[in-house]
Formats: sequence, C-alpha cells, structure tokens
Amino acid sequence: MILGRIACDPPNPALAAALAARGLLAAAPLAAGADALVLRSGAAPHPLVAQVRRTGWAGPLMLLVERADDVIAALDAGADEAVCADAAPAEIAARLAARLRAPAGRIRIGALELDPVARAARRDDRPLRLRAREYALLAYLARQAGRAVPRAELLREVWRLGFDPGTNVVQVHVARLRAALDPPGATPMLHTDRGLGYRLSAA
Repeated sequence: MILGRIACDPPNPALAAALAARGLLAAAPLAAGADALVLRSGAAPHPLVAQVRRTGWAGPLMLLVERADDVIAALDAGADEAVCADAAPAEIAARLAARLRAPAGRIRIGALELDPVARAARRDDRPLRLRAREYALLAYLARQAGRAVPRAELLREVWRLGFDPGTNVVQVHVARLRAALDPPGATPMLHTDRGLGYRLSAA
C-alpha cells in the first residue's frame, strides 16, 4: 500500500529503498501528485527555498544540505525539514514519514503553523487572532518564507492592486500582523529588510 509519493531531486536509490520500507514511493523530481519534495542543496539554502516557493509549491519541503550549520539556515529559509545529505537513508525516510503524518495542506515554518482550509494560524500552539487581510498577508509571506517581499509585490498579490495607492496600507497591516505574530519576549519572525521588503523566517 502506497502511503505517499516523495519527489526526490536528484534520485537516490538508497533513499528510495528506505522510503519503500515505509510505504512511500520515490517519484521523479517535481512529479505531479507528489506529497513531499526532497532537494539536494549544494549552495545557500535561501535562494533554493525561495525558488521552490515561487513555483507555487506549498507542501512539505526537505533540503539535504552539505554541512550541519546549513541545517539551521535551511529551516530559517522556510524549509519544513533539513538534514545532512550524508545522513542514513532510514533517518531521512523516517523524518519524511513523520512529516506526512501531519494534517494535509498545512504550512509550517518553525513554530508557526497555517491552516489554509480554516484560514487560521498558530504560533507555539497559540492561536493568532488575525483579520482576513492580515491572514492573507501572513499566508503570502509564508509561501515566500526566507525571501524579502517588496511592497509592490504585496500590493499586487495580497491587495490585487496593480498600482501604488500612495497610502501606508501595507505598513499598517504589517504592524498589526507583527503585533499578533511576535509578542513581547518572542523571537521575531517578521522582519523588515530596509530597501527590500518584508521577510518571514523561522524563530
């Protein structure tokens, strides 16, 4: 019985065997209907994660990184899982199986979890009280996790405006979202990169 399909790039026969032992099928890179994506990251994780999220992929993403230090960078960039590429295939398969046991369709970035169906968000298992536009803003930033998103892009994608209205509407909503997402004492997740835009990263 196949419990899930894992798109792996590059293909890895040893990992495919470990996945099969758990009822998971190793699929071709970016295969249609894949339940999770595993990519080998030979460079800085941030550009790779941003590239994948730009394709519209919102499912579980695991990066196989070169060094232990890169695990933290990959998670901060918005990957759902990260492990050294030389880890045992059985460990990688176990991590993927655990990830797929989570409720389908949810987006996780560190301690933040978004449920696109319920349009709800939680941080550290604490529900976030968000207005509709604030949730839409958070969801878009989550799909672009690790990348600074310019104001013009947010106006286009979240507000559906093809022009700049000349107001501070983005700044106001970012401030409200930050107040809900990053309470006093918590490690900030929503960052302002001056001259670039707003960036969401794991705490």
